[in-house]
Order: sequence, then structure tokens, then C-alpha cells
Amino acid sequence: MVKAYLRYEPVAAATAPFGVIASVDSSISYDSSGKHLLAPVLEKIGVWNVRQGICTKTLISSSSSLCPSLAVTSIASSQSSLFASGYADGSIRIWDCDKGTCETTLNGHKGAVTALRYNKLGSLLASGSKDNDVILWDVVGEAGLFRLQGHRDQITDLVFLDSGKKLVSSSKDKFLRVWDLETQHCMQITSGHHTEIWSIDTDPEERYVATRSANPELRFYTIKHELRQSKDRVATMRFNKSGNLLACQVAGKMVEILRVLDETEFKRKAKRRIHRKEKKFVKEAADVNRDVNPSTGEESSIPTLTVSDFFKLLHTLRASKKTCSGHCYDVRSVTLSSDNTLLMSTSHNAVKFWNPSIGSYLRTIDSGDGLCGLILPRNKYALVGTKGGTIEIIDIRSGTCIDVVKAHGGSVRSIATILDGDDFVTGSEDHEVKFWEYQYTQQPDQHSKPLMVSHVRTTKMNDDVQVVAVSPDAKYIATVLLDCTVKLCLKRKKKRLEQMLESDLDNAFENRYAPKEELPEERAVALAGEKLKKNYS
Repeated sequence: MVKAYLRYEPVAAATAPFGVIASVDSSISYDSSGKHLLAPVLEKIGVWNVRQGICTKTLISSSSSLCPSLAVTSIASSQSSLFASGYADGSIRIWDCDKGTCETTLNGHKGAVTALRYNKLGSLLASGSKDNDVILWDVVGEAGLFRLQGHRDQITDLVFLDSGKKLVSSSKDKFLRVWDLETQHCMQITSGHHTEIWSIDTDPEERYVATRSANPELRFYTIKHELRQSKDRVATMRFNKSGNLLACQVAGKMVEILRVLDETEFKRKAKRRIHRKEKKFVKEAADVNRDVNPSTGEESSIPTLTVSDFFKLLHTLRASKKTCSGHCYDVRSVTLSSDNTLLMSTSHNAVKFWNPSIGSYLRTIDSGDGLCGLILPRNKYALVGTKGGTIEIIDIRSGTCIDVVKAHGGSVRSIATILDGDDFVTGSEDHEVKFWEYQYTQQPDQHSKPLMVSHVRTTKMNDDVQVVAVSPDAKYIATVLLDCTVKLCLKRKKKRLEQMLESDLDNAFENRYAPKEELPEERAVALAGEKLKKNYS
């Protein structure tokens, strides 16, 4: 096997991926000062200045060049300048945010690290992984202490209790486990959730533990009650340092902020709730002509407290339009211009243009579900093949879609240019390969378009066309089909083909209707021989 990929190496400007704000498979965290945000960017970690909104530094391990790059799957910060990051290979790295260096690497998990949590002092680090195990690490001694086993699925979150003597772990197996770190065994298993538990946290005074799962509810232990008003799924929740606020991030781009009431406030709220219930009971009793004294009874003297008496919905924050430059959906294709000065990437609903030399974002253009793209010469226009079978013509300078051409009956899977002329070829899942021509309009007006695209001919294939490629000399066209076959076709230039056909027709016409050669006279032998010699030559 020819290792052709060894001929390529990363360019200095392309060492850091551009357009990625944060990886979707990992969490983000603030540093100890609260001025910087730690966001995993694939196998790297970006440190963002929250006030300025820019990435100040990018952290990457020095050993990444010697081994395959693995994505960051979890991140957690401590009270000091240190923070921990977990990786897909099960390793954990301890970083110094101020110095920007990796202090140590911890290895112990067999699967991707999915949960990290420091204790209050920052001396202990608990980690959970996809191997269903929890490991407790000594950060000062840079060594593992012991392993906790018992969960039957991936660990999702961790939290310390009782000044670091207890540890609560949540998992996708729908159970909470309380671990005694002194005896290293599970002291309690709590159930109640009907779906996977994704996040847990406790208030600073450790009065209760809040959990959230895939269904739209929050559970508080040891009190189980639904608190939220929104019906959307909760993604993450955290208490602030003082413990008087609880923030719940909802999947629908919304954050609910709940205020924790003090003892005087929640008792007053409970009395008001009971008083409203008594008034409603008196009104119902008056309707049936019964005399009831609401002041008598144990319920009014000793109010029963519920979770809703401890919390009050303070604010509901909704995210505005996103201002980040990266794609919000999966990137379907990328293409470079002929002079390598422009890069175009297509996604579900947008087309983005980049400067590949420095990795900077240029502009975004709304588009359909783009599957492939092509930047035409001169870098003025671009073509995008969509899932709906259309070809969108985009004006790069104005940032608008000037025309949409119905090209195929199925999605356009591939598009390639032919270097020897102003034409290109497309392949689709409708079993067709189509050839196209484009020409620029010298003086476009309101009735004409600056770029005209016309269909030339169609070639039928046996199965869905996945990829179309053209040789540099435009002599061969290769197509990859869905049935795992590659077809190679010979392409002739249109002008050359027309010239050959015209010459063949002229020769056939001359041979059919040409007058027969007359025999020379007896005295004209030399002249006739000279004429025949010219004809044969």
C-alpha cells in the first residue's frame, strides 16, 4: 500500500482549527478568577477572555505530535490556577492556567473521561469514565488513591459532600450512589429517575442535592418534588458560591435562575400557601352549607414545608442570536479556490468563507442543505449542490445567492470543475452525471444574470453517484457509485469532436458527388500524368 498521506503535513497557520468555538462532546468551565473561560476545542483547550470575547491562548500537550490527537471530553477547574482536562483515551492532564503548561498526566481509565470534580480544597480530584469506574486522585502527590466500582453504565457527574468525606456519583444507569471515601465502599444507592441522570450539584451549605435527568424535571434529595415550570430538558445546573442562586441551563437556549430563600422567607411563604388553601376550603364548605373553623387543626399551627417553599424563580434568560463564526451543524464539504486564497465550507443551512492562510473567518451566506461546493475561477462566484437537487449560484463579493438552478431529481452529491474550459460536472443520487457550461455576462442588467449556467448533456449510471472527479488534463472522468464500483469514462473536448464530425461529413460528401476523372487525350499524356500525380500526392 502506497502511503501517499505521508507527503502532507500541517501548515504552520493551520495547526489550530479555526471556526471551532467549543467541542460539543465536552463541558466548559470558568477558571478560579472568573475572568477566563476554559473551552475544549477538539484536542486543544482555548482560554477565552470573557470581557473582551477573544481567545487569548490555546493549550495543547507537547506529546500530541508523537501520538494520535484525541479530543477533550471533560474539564474542571479548582480554587487555584490549576484545572484538569479529561481525554478520549482515558488520560487526565493537570494544567496551570496562568503559565499555560501541562503539569502532569494521570492514566487509569480504560474509556473516555466523562466527569471531573475537585473538592473544596483542590487537593483531591474525582474522575468518572465510560468504563463505569470512579477514580479518586491525589493532586498534590500526582497519584491515584483508589477505584470505586458499582455503576453499570457511563459516569455522568460527580460531587463531593461532608467536607470531602463523601462522594455522590450519577450514571446513565438511572441510579445515584453515595460513596464513603474513608471506607471506600458504596453506602447508599438512590433511585427515582426513569431516564439517565446527567447532572448533579449541591449548595455550599450541603443541605440538599439537586439532580436532573433526560426528562423535564429536577429532583431534590432527600425531598423529591418537581420544581421547574419549563417543559424543556435541563442540560446543566450549578449553584453559585454563596448558595443563594441556582442556575438551570435548558436545552432550548434558555437559563432559569432560581433564588434560594432563607428561613424567614420560606416559613412566610409556607404560611401564605396554607392560608390560601384554608380560604379555598372555607369557600367550598360555604357552598354546601357547612360550618368550618379554619383556625382549628394541626395543619395551620405546624405548616408542612415543600421544595417550592425553598426556591423562587427569579429570572429567565434567553440567548440571543449567535455571534460565533463557526458552523452550528456538521460540516458537509470544504473546497479551496484555484489560487488557494479562499476556502468555502458548506453545512446544513449556511455557507462560510475563510482565509486559509491565517485561518480567519470572512463571511456567512444563508443556503440550503449544502452537500458539496465549488469555487469558480476569479473567486467571484461559487456553486453549491444541495440535498434538494438544486445548484445555488452564490456571489462571493456581495454575499448573496443570485440564482437557484434545478439540476437533479435527487440530492447533488458531488461537483467538479473541468480545467480546460468553462464547464463543470455534477453527480447525483438519481443515477445521473450531468455536464454543464457557465458564462459570464459582460453588462448584466435587471433582466439578465451575471452568471449563466446551461445544461449540455447527461450520462446515465447504474446506481447512485457518490463522487465525481476529473483528471487534470480533462481527458478522463471517474465516478464512484453506491454499489462500490468505480467507472472511468473518456471525455472528448466538444470543439474537437465537432471539428472531427464536420471533416468526416465533408469527406463523405466530396467522395459521393465528386465528378469522375476524364481520360486524357493521346497528345495530353504528360499533362494528364502530371495532374494524376498531384491528385495522388
